[in-house]
Amino acid sequence: MTQTKMRNTIDETYKKLRNKLKTDEEITESDLLESLKLYEITNKELKKAKNKYRKWTEDEDAYLAYFACCNDAKIQDAADYLERTLYSVENRLEYLRKTGEVSYMRPRWTQKEDKFIREHYSSLSLKDIAKRLNRSYSAIKRRAWALGVKKRDGGAK
Repeated sequence: MTQTKMRNTIDETYKKLRNKLKTDEEITESDLLESLKLYEITNKELKKAKNKYRKWTEDEDAYLAYFACCNDAKIQDAADYLERTLYSVENRLEYLRKTGEVSYMRPRWTQKEDKFIREHYSSLSLKDIAKRLNRSYSAIKRRAWALGVKKRDGGAK
């Protein structure tokens, strides 16, 4: 059976079942089996359409680069926005990191965060600072080192 004939048969079956529902006719077991077949065929077609490979555009790459650097949202949000799978977005981000277009997943350090670290590094624990700034323990430690802040001297050099 050609694709056009199969599509026409599916359309006719669908219309017949829909009319039965509209007119409150009795639905038989064979009608239910037909509807199940329709569902399976439609589901397969949707999966095929969804899984077709789509090349990444420059706009999508730019969005991901911005997303990775400046956004706190989850990667799933980017996947939904781009209408791609989570796996696809994660792979693309990894590729962009390797090529140097995206080098980190966290936002850049702000002056306000730097000031907070300088003022509180000697008085608060690293865990407390990390919680307040929504950063990891090791990120705070690395940033303090980069800023030249030490625990023992109570602030910046």
